[in-house]
Amino acid sequence: MNPLSILGCDPILLNVVMELAEDARGITNFETLLNIPVEIGEQFQPHSHWQHHIYEINSLSSEHIDRLTRDGQFTFAMAHSPVKIMVYDAFKKILPLAHAQFPQLIHPSAIISRSSTLGFGVQIDPQTTVSACSTLGFGVNLKRNSSVGHHCTLEDFVTLNPGVTLSSQVRVGKGTRIGAGTSVRDNVSIGENCVIGMGSVVVKDIPANSIAYGNPCRVQAQNPLRT
Repeated sequence: MNPLSILGCDPILLNVVMELAEDARGITNFETLLNIPVEIGEQFQPHSHWQHHIYEINSLSSEHIDRLTRDGQFTFAMAHSPVKIMVYDAFKKILPLAHAQFPQLIHPSAIISRSSTLGFGVQIDPQTTVSACSTLGFGVNLKRNSSVGHHCTLEDFVTLNPGVTLSSQVRVGKGTRIGAGTSVRDNVSIGENCVIGMGSVVVKDIPANSIAYGNPCRVQAQNPLRT
């Protein structure tokens, strides 16, 4: 199996993603491709049996780029959805990335309905549930103990933090990040590029580019970071 190249530079999330990749697919050979120079730091502590190499994108050789383009596998190690989108776009200028090069990393303890549709590059953490007839787009990340009800749609690069519960027929727009412990009632739509604060209770639609939180959840500001 080809090594898994991890796009990003969050040292804490590198540990999480590598463990998820090992559990989900048995991958133990990793490369971390950094889009910007960064000090990995003491928070990154790979297991001794992991083969791990770190490269800055500007220092890749033409041979390495050719190999990655031909048969590379990729995943993400960033928490913030807009940052993930920007990193993906930055790498795509150098490597002609295809969605099919991003494997699904799904922990064995996750419960996924057979009638749901999962895009390439999804990361699904332990103890997570995706119910019937839901659709997850490219690069969606469901963190530990999150729950997606039936007939929900999560567009590309959506992140659900730990303990998020989506009821039925919820739609979440591209690049939106929902904070830990948030509950979203049925038939609610949340626009693209939103940030929903942790512990919120979302009972009505949230427009695109909003920062919203509270019980009930209300728009508090416009998100200055555009995807």
